[in-house]
Amino acid sequence: MIQNTQTNKHQLGALTGASKCENYYELHFATGEIAHFYILANGIFRLLLDPTQEFNENRTELIQLAQFDHSAFERSQVRATNDSLIIHSDKYQIIWAQNPAVISIFDETLHHNRMHQSLPLELSNDGTTEFLAENKNEFFYGGGLQNGYFSHKGHRIVIKHDQITGKGGVIMPVPFFWSNAGYGELRNTNQPGIYDFGKSTPGTTILTHQDKIFDCFYLLGSNPQEILQHYYTLTGKPIMLPEYAFGLGHIGDFCTTLWQPSKAQERNACKIGNNYYIRTKDQDAASGKASLNGEENYQFSARAMIDQYHAQHFPLSWFIPNYAVQTNNVHALEFFNDYALNQDVQPGFWHQSETELPAKTAFTFTDAQSANHDAKQLQGESHLTQPMVLAGSGSTGMQKSAALIFGDIGGNWDNITTQIAGMLGANLSGQPLVGAAIDGLQGGGNAQINVRDFEWKSFTPLLFYFDDQGDFCKNPFAYNKKITEINLAYLKLRQHLTNYLCTLNKQARDGEPIMRPLFSDFPDEKANYTSQFGNEFMLGHNILVAPITNGREDEQGNSRKDNLYLPGKKSMWIDLFTGKKYAGGKVYNNLLFPLWHLPVFVKSGSIFDWGKRNFLLYPQEQSETVIYNNTASANSENGASFTRISSQVKNEQLRVTIEPVAEEVPDAFKEQPTELTIMCDSYPDRVTIKINDQIVPVQEYGSIDAFNHAHEGIFYNVNYGLDEFRQYQKNKQSALQIKLAKRDITTTKIEISVHNMQYGKNVLVHEITSGVLPSPKLPAVDSSKISAHSFELAWPHNSAVQIEINNLLYVGITGKNFAFHELTPNTRYIIRMRYVIGNKVSEWSDLFGVITKHAAKDYAIENIKVDCNYASKENHPLSYLTDLKLASEWQTEQSPSHEQPLELTFTFEKVEKLSRMVYVPRNIDHKGAPLALAIAVSSDGVNFTTYADNLHWKPDTKNKVVGMRDVRAQKVRLTIYQSSQEMLAAREVIFFRAKR
Repeated sequence: MIQNTQTNKHQLGALTGASKCENYYELHFATGEIAHFYILANGIFRLLLDPTQEFNENRTELIQLAQFDHSAFERSQVRATNDSLIIHSDKYQIIWAQNPAVISIFDETLHHNRMHQSLPLELSNDGTTEFLAENKNEFFYGGGLQNGYFSHKGHRIVIKHDQITGKGGVIMPVPFFWSNAGYGELRNTNQPGIYDFGKSTPGTTILTHQDKIFDCFYLLGSNPQEILQHYYTLTGKPIMLPEYAFGLGHIGDFCTTLWQPSKAQERNACKIGNNYYIRTKDQDAASGKASLNGEENYQFSARAMIDQYHAQHFPLSWFIPNYAVQTNNVHALEFFNDYALNQDVQPGFWHQSETELPAKTAFTFTDAQSANHDAKQLQGESHLTQPMVLAGSGSTGMQKSAALIFGDIGGNWDNITTQIAGMLGANLSGQPLVGAAIDGLQGGGNAQINVRDFEWKSFTPLLFYFDDQGDFCKNPFAYNKKITEINLAYLKLRQHLTNYLCTLNKQARDGEPIMRPLFSDFPDEKANYTSQFGNEFMLGHNILVAPITNGREDEQGNSRKDNLYLPGKKSMWIDLFTGKKYAGGKVYNNLLFPLWHLPVFVKSGSIFDWGKRNFLLYPQEQSETVIYNNTASANSENGASFTRISSQVKNEQLRVTIEPVAEEVPDAFKEQPTELTIMCDSYPDRVTIKINDQIVPVQEYGSIDAFNHAHEGIFYNVNYGLDEFRQYQKNKQSALQIKLAKRDITTTKIEISVHNMQYGKNVLVHEITSGVLPSPKLPAVDSSKISAHSFELAWPHNSAVQIEINNLLYVGITGKNFAFHELTPNTRYIIRMRYVIGNKVSEWSDLFGVITKHAAKDYAIENIKVDCNYASKENHPLSYLTDLKLASEWQTEQSPSHEQPLELTFTFEKVEKLSRMVYVPRNIDHKGAPLALAIAVSSDGVNFTTYADNLHWKPDTKNKVVGMRDVRAQKVRLTIYQSSQEMLAAREVIFFRAKR
């Protein structure tokens, strides 16, 4: 036994005995502990080690245990060897080594371990720690919505809600993670935890929870979908949202917001009616007050906002009028609900505790604790078969009752990458229904970021605005006509994707994420498991979205996009808007996208229901899809009717089969027409249509007008494009369009054959190596231009080149030099280059390498203790000052003065040799900025000497840097005499140690 008497920690002792009991194996250890090991199902095991030996199997409400019988346990077998106890369950061997007492799970079909403890459990009165061995190519996911991160190898995450919504914030902590090695773990606890995936000890995962009971479920699966299925078996399947939930939502405060007259020139002025106003908290300056139904001023009411959406031709789907206000005016709310429903807008209700809902409330926005209560209450309403509950935070199992939404500080490019990663992480943690507010909850004011944010979030599960929480208006028509029209085009495009989103919601219940990293569909490419291309995501199997994440533009204002990876060497990708085709397995650079154009790519072979049985096909080889449809008979458990469609291209002949709709369909929906749009490159020879095995003659039309007026027909369209985007470009795509008259979709099978089918045939052609092109010499690397995240290559001739970096092919590069961005710090990149002309390439150059520099954060001192003589505001604690999360913010209750200065004392774990201190001020406004201060240092932790006296800083949002070269200190004290406005605030105070 290894024991630390100072901390009362000890390792689990040797395994001394075991017995098979009624529904578990009882294990005894030399240190006196007893554990119960359960075989719940194939690939679902539980280890419960309780120092109190009470062994309450239902110790939390997180897990649904009633569904399990003892059959899997009864089928299991056990045998003992000289040094271990082996439990056989299906294809798995759970091996308990005797000394040290570590567990490993062996997969007999793969002949290797899925997981293996590297050390025995560490136990104490304050918590438990598990140590797991990591493989070199093993990656880790989960932990909930860890905003800014989804791939955790080499990182440490915290399982604790921290009130931070920006990067590093834990919006939804879930004590569940999984590994691509084929296992996951769910800790059955409500206590905080820290998961260290090789950050402090490379090669070892260290999992700690502040719970003296070790209660862990081990989930085994051959792919992420199986592991997530097991997670849902334990915690509940995600809800099915009603169809309106996928439309545009608006959340605002129409109970307390005050409005003050303004001028159009004011950056945060909002046009309401024919005049301009800004929000104010000064009742004397206010000329209008928001209300639900116009009780004060109609133009500022929730009703008026609905009218404004419709006047701008924006179809609004759902609306919450009382965000952050626990209003008791039930009569006014019910009156508003009637109006909203009359306008085909579903009304919602915000609250923070279990409460009775106003009449005709369609959905709620609540906290995690009340989500299950609301779901049951809404389910009880006879007209609501699919309740929608939104929650601003959550925990294990919330997916079975609510979707997760959150806000942030808007108007910031970094937020886009942060939220992509966060929402991917939520999906990989079992919460697939997630959304982030367009342009944030506060902040904003940047029109370009606003529209780019709307564009990419149109391809996320939930689309909505959070208004009335900051200075800027949050709605799709808050800016000029150009931006309003782009937003409207994307909203109409999203309407076409409603059935696709409903289908993804249905598939999510079986373990498939809605938003997913590239490895979900391309698991054989190592780069997809990291955050290297984490700014991209798949929406289901068929759509790849690569949001614009920075303000880089050319002279015409087009966004410049580099480092865009389209995976799959055998895949072809089609730009959704232009129809341009790209070969997969390449990293594209120097791409230009005008403001209206979001980089969105469709995978060849995809099949969509574009709405009302208008099927859109991108044919390649063989593909099949199941499309789910919400109907009046659908409910959250039984799902919806579905249509199975298959497509096959063989020997230049396309066959499309649309099976009869399965499951119950109401009579009103049975008779429907069918339309197909089949993307192609040239005019086909012949089209044959069969209805229930009978050939049906269908006329071909020569004009789009004649085709549109026909009940049935065929038309080869050489000017096909998305109608919503016609004003931005000429339609240059070609497509075969087919219309079929109304038939009973529950009994009708449709088969279509297209001869001489050509689509993308030349895109996947490999380059030809030419001996005429000389092999390039090694490119030059300017060492002064190597940073933590970028480096630049230069070559002697102005030419087109292809560059391979760590086995990834970068294309679209011309000129004499090129800078690579978005790289990983302190990483070696192996590079070679070749010239390219057309489809001919030279031989490769010799290999060479570049190592990126350490990131600045690698030199930031961690675990700094800080003391202050001033009280901190609630939800802005002093600990935020040194947590190294720029999204958190410390605030004081009052402002310092010369008579009573504020003192911040920072204590390091040891004497540090410093290089600089950085004070990161509040960036949403100029409030709380330090104006006058002094700095003192102490090397012994007792005696201080003045380092800088009488410092004066400007009240702006720029970082304040103080050079501290060669200073050795164990403590640093900041004495602040004055701040701007009524408080002192900081996002962070960072101390950097000197570089070694």
